[in-house]
Amino acid sequence: MGFTVNMADINSDVSDDIDSNGTTDTTKSLSNDVVFASIFFERELDNGMTVGLDLIPFDAEFESRSTTQQSTKAAAAGAAPQTTGTNKGTADVSKHLTLYVQPTKELDNGSKVFATLGLVRADVSSTVQSVSSTNKTVDQDLDGIKFGVGMKRDIGTNGFFKIELNKTDYDDISATTSNNTTVTADIDTTVLGLSFGKSF
Repeated sequence: MGFTVNMADINSDVSDDIDSNGTTDTTKSLSNDVVFASIFFERELDNGMTVGLDLIPFDAEFESRSTTQQSTKAAAAGAAPQTTGTNKGTADVSKHLTLYVQPTKELDNGSKVFATLGLVRADVSSTVQSVSSTNKTVDQDLDGIKFGVGMKRDIGTNGFFKIELNKTDYDDISATTSNNTTVTADIDTTVLGLSFGKSF
């Protein structure tokens, strides 16, 4: 078991379909650099394979965006003038778990190189604030696939450290407001992680 310090580049491609007719009305690409910690539990098997579970033990904001929109709701009803305001959306992630396997090969100098393949599951709470409708919060699952490469080396008595570069491709998440504005986000992360652990 051990802990990892992660330096992440979170990239989001966000699109708005204002009337949910299948046509993208606005798009925006976002990038956010964050540093966070995780804890992991893993076991090294006799066949050179390591299996493990990684947990981010706190909530994190993976995506936040805003865009200006002119509301046509009032004008269509023949009442007040059109209203211009800002639509906002956020995606807060919690209970982020990764189940992974790491096929490992030992080098002549005692170091080990490995590849990572993992399945990711998290809870995400998406909040959409629209100028032409009431705010809406949607709770849903966030799934993804993680893959990466790294190096591992033993230190001291039963201790080890690892350095790894990995990427996680998450499934799209979306939320629709009461005025049929659908906001969709495609989130990917690229992470450089430094881990310290102890074998038992």
